[in-house]
Amino acid sequence: MLNLRSLAPPDMSAAMQQAGVDVTPEEADALAALSAGSVGDAIRLSLNEGPALYGAIISLLDSLPRLDRARALKLAEAATARGAEDRVNTIFSLLDLALIRLARSGATGQMPLPAAAPREAEVFARLAPDARRARAWAEIGQEIAARTRHGRAVNLDPAALDPRYDD
Repeated sequence: MLNLRSLAPPDMSAAMQQAGVDVTPEEADALAALSAGSVGDAIRLSLNEGPALYGAIISLLDSLPRLDRARALKLAEAATARGAEDRVNTIFSLLDLALIRLARSGATGQMPLPAAAPREAEVFARLAPDARRARAWAEIGQEIAARTRHGRAVNLDPAALDPRYDD
């Protein structure tokens, strides 16, 4: 087994350019964070608008506790557009990652570096200022992940995973 460290943003940018994918320095920072330094994952995220989708998720989290329903619907529409199977997978993965990063930042008191979206640090500091809230976010993340896995296992429409419709 050969253990390698994750690529730093400048190295990620160079690797992406070698692969024929042009990214801005800001996108390279976001892709390095979102892909844990994996060039293959970064390319997949880049092709599926990963940094923009993650930014939309952080923006939704920033609107809490009064969820911006218009932004949420816009993200849902992006996921359900024709030919968006890869995009919905990306959105679910990025939501899971955002909640993991949120819980980890609250539990450790440190923001994961590099930042993957504008205002991410401020949003995380507000939503998970301590270990108690970090634990709550971790539990929310587990619940969402379980509902997502279940919905996919039975091939449900993603809208059917909304807990408001439980009996």
